[in-house]
Amino acid sequence: MLHLNERGVDIFINKYKSFTSEAYWNNYDLIIWKKNNNGFFNIKGIFNKAWGIADKVSVNNKGMWVLPKQYVKYFK
Repeated sequence: MLHLNERGVDIFINKYKSFTSEAYWNNYDLIIWKKNNNGFFNIKGIFNKAWGIADKVSVNNKGMWVLPKQYVKYFK
């Protein structure tokens, strides 16, 4: 896991963009969206230009976002 401040989240958003995935702010939550047609039937499904599945990373009580291990590779 990686602990990020607000600037770190902005850097992640810029590096994560591609045709089939996107990261963006939703108030103080970081939304990590991946295109997937099964998003229509999934509880985590979100329509963002196409159906996809989203992971939500919320800020903790220390003002940090804890990024899951699978997304750490985008900081290399």
